[in-house]
Amino acid sequence: MPTAKYEKYCVAVPPLDPNADVMTIQESAYVLKCSVSHLYRVLRANPKLRSRSGRRVVMNKAARDAYYRMNQGSKRLATAA
Repeated sequence: MPTAKYEKYCVAVPPLDPNADVMTIQESAYVLKCSVSHLYRVLRANPKLRSRSGRRVVMNKAARDAYYRMNQGSKRLATAA
């Protein structure tokens, strides 16, 4: 049974506005179709892709586009092989 913290912080959530400039990690994971933990790992490795709003880690639209471009290349190579 998932805990309340897991439900709050580790589950992708649909954003109120999918075209918003700034989204939380949970909303970004939903839009990018990846898990929240995967997105946290990527942001830990690439700190330039994240920013903070107070204590909350957020991603802006440019960072989401950069993440999408990074992963599209790896998926394209995997399907070509």
